[in-house]
Amino acid sequence: MAKTRVAVVGCGALAKHSHLKHCQMDEDITLQVVCDTDAENLAYCQKQFGAVRAESDWRKVVDAKDVDLCILATHQTFRGEFIIPALKAGKPVYTEKPLAPDIDEMMEILKATRETKVPVCVGHNRRSSPAMMEFKRLAEKAKANRDGALGQTVTNFVGTRNRIPEEDTMQLFIRINDDSRSWKNWVFWDRQGIMFGEMVHFIDIALWLNDAKPVRAFAEGSPRGNFTLLLRFSDGSLTTMVHSMVGNFDYPKELFELTTNYYTVTMDQHFEIKQSGLPDEPSVRTFPYAVNWANQHKGMPGYFKARDEEMARAKKDGDAVRWLNVEKGHHSHLKRFIAHIHGKGENPCSVDTAIGVNKIALKFLESAKLGIPVVINPEDWHLPE
Repeated sequence: MAKTRVAVVGCGALAKHSHLKHCQMDEDITLQVVCDTDAENLAYCQKQFGAVRAESDWRKVVDAKDVDLCILATHQTFRGEFIIPALKAGKPVYTEKPLAPDIDEMMEILKATRETKVPVCVGHNRRSSPAMMEFKRLAEKAKANRDGALGQTVTNFVGTRNRIPEEDTMQLFIRINDDSRSWKNWVFWDRQGIMFGEMVHFIDIALWLNDAKPVRAFAEGSPRGNFTLLLRFSDGSLTTMVHSMVGNFDYPKELFELTTNYYTVTMDQHFEIKQSGLPDEPSVRTFPYAVNWANQHKGMPGYFKARDEEMARAKKDGDAVRWLNVEKGHHSHLKRFIAHIHGKGENPCSVDTAIGVNKIALKFLESAKLGIPVVINPEDWHLPE
């Protein structure tokens, strides 16, 4: 298969830390074009990441004959204006989340994908995190097996009884520890704020893991960042998402804990999974970090050891502390989409899926403002052909 020629539109921090780096390192990708309105930044990115050429006008990217795929990594206010012309020009688009700043614009993008038959992938990259994909596999195995072994500590204390309805439900807890000092100011000014800027990732995972349909949303707290979200599903399953904006950035950000059918599966920061109840699966499994210098360490204890070693190294050398980044699936998500546009595999996150996620995010904002739970109707997650 020939190399996929990629254009990256918007060369800010996310593009530099993720998309540009991944295009540079991937043997199956040619970084054909970098595009940005900042001339100095554009020149830097072309040189740093080895792009064939640079463009300051995104229209030239849409019209280019030597671009197979566009990655859109701009601020969320610039979405449909680029995506729709790109689709009409026959160019698939990988866009960062959210899909667009409002539902009307999202629907216009959906119409364009259906009319042109050209795919769009939304950057809900956690779906493609190696650890998250394993977490989903174990979750599906736990949901399918209604004959879970008794835990060792309760074997001597329980008897037998008929099953109760709650045993078939899934309880999912997601904790997001964030540090708002690392945020850009636009998060506080945008109407949807962090709900579109970040929480769509976790709403998406909640829907991705549960086959039942969402029926009610409740938000308590400040929509700016300190809040708890509760999502109820049609089978009685619940997902609780606790988001803090006043945590410390050096502490692991994401924790997922799932229980069903007397199984427990947890995934911590995309590099450690633990489970109890599945006798043919390991109790603990670890995954590599996204940076090579930290991969001699394993799991959660290794994270803190690597962090302490790096702090000591930076102090000794008088250097900046390197960021201990983890593998959240950015590169894998892009690879899966490229395979899809070449006819191999499904789109890892389609426009239809992303619109439902964003509609539910708006339901949470509505609930936070009203102070009461709000109903989620079929039209909030289902889009007819």
